[in-house]
Amino acid sequence: MVFIGIGCVVLLFLGGIGSTIFVRFFAKKAIEGMIQNKTGVDVSQVENGKMTITDSKTGSKVDIGSGKMPDNFPKDFPVYPGAKVGSAMTGAASGKSNGFWLTMTTGDSVDQVTSFYKGEFAKNGWTVDSTFSSAGTNTESVSKSGWSGSLAVSSDSGSKETQIVIILGQDSPTPAGQ
Repeated sequence: MVFIGIGCVVLLFLGGIGSTIFVRFFAKKAIEGMIQNKTGVDVSQVENGKMTITDSKTGSKVDIGSGKMPDNFPKDFPVYPGAKVGSAMTGAASGKSNGFWLTMTTGDSVDQVTSFYKGEFAKNGWTVDSTFSSAGTNTESVSKSGWSGSLAVSSDSGSKETQIVIILGQDSPTPAGQ
């Protein structure tokens, strides 16, 4: 009887390990496959608190937690030195990247970050179309050569970090005859 009891415990233990391995690898792949087949969105790159979701039809991409600047982010748009990327989202239409949403953080003050951007926008040919400041947040609307967007720099009183949010979109061309 003792051997049968020990055998049952070993079988339960091995069954638990086997089901964990199955769920971890096979079920995850099956679920990812179902989502991709139904939506066309690739969710296979979820790992270690980082996630990348890609729409295979449009090329739109959401990258959260990777700390990575999008490869195709406009090279002439200033990026605050030493700022950490929290999330990035790129959008695409007709297979061409034409929109970005980027969040970053830095330990520097709102005034330091805002001052940096004012100088860099002028150096890189970006036009500041409007500026708005209120309650610790500075927002600027900017444009350059078919691109327009906004920069928001803010910090709440309880935080030791300043948040930087950049939203950029490529203006769509005017249809012929208009």
